[in-house]
Amino acid sequence: MDKLQKRYGLLTAICMVVGIVIGSGVFFKAQTILQKTGGNMPLGILAWIIGGVIMLTCLLAFSVMAQKFEKVNGIVDYAEACVGSKYAYYVGWFLTIIYYPCLTSVLSWLSARYTLVFITSIAPDFPLLGLGAAAGAETVLGPECMSLAMFYMCCVYAVNALSPKLAGKLQVSATIIKLIPLFLMAVVGIIVGLANGTLANNFNTLADVGTTSTNPLFASVCATAFAYEGWIIATSINAELKDAKKNLPRALVIGAIIIIATYIFYYVGV
Repeated sequence: MDKLQKRYGLLTAICMVVGIVIGSGVFFKAQTILQKTGGNMPLGILAWIIGGVIMLTCLLAFSVMAQKFEKVNGIVDYAEACVGSKYAYYVGWFLTIIYYPCLTSVLSWLSARYTLVFITSIAPDFPLLGLGAAAGAETVLGPECMSLAMFYMCCVYAVNALSPKLAGKLQVSATIIKLIPLFLMAVVGIIVGLANGTLANNFNTLADVGTTSTNPLFASVCATAFAYEGWIIATSINAELKDAKKNLPRALVIGAIIIIATYIFYYVGV
């Protein structure tokens, strides 16, 4: 078997960590945490920090492994080195038939759903979809959504399979494009909030968000789990990463810091 080419640099690896983790979770989990904490802003920030520290702790553990092992497929190699080849064999099959397919399908479905929600909001009578002016959440969860999700999956697979270098460039571009509006919303929200007193009021009073969890901090930390999920996939490019034993640990740690900062600032700003 030919050796995999060292085609990716540190920037691509960092963008892969950040791009995989920061996705749909940042939008709907912020609302979930606000509800779980009963509108308690400091408690919500604490939940994001605790979830981030848990992720960072796991990342540091895998960073140590990345400094020692550089074979073919990150987590499978680490499993083999720590536990044995039989355990690594099961880990590989678990990733192949359960973890990666489930994560990819969920993300494709969410992307398709957001796309259709956007289309129906600006063009409710868009002819190709057959969606009427009364289209709602039930409509975009139907066959149109599933078809578009499948289309997204095929496109992403084609790009990664046919042109890995192009896929790396798209990863960097998509991550930067994704972060720009998030940081703008965070910065503008914080500045405006400081100017009109809303931010100070949010820290001193509780928002009326309905039912509060009986254990708000624990429930909120659990809610951050999905938002912080996915970084482990970045270890799969260690064999294609230049100077992987140095760059992969750096990418994991730097990416984690960017993710935690983005989530907290976005949460406060919004």
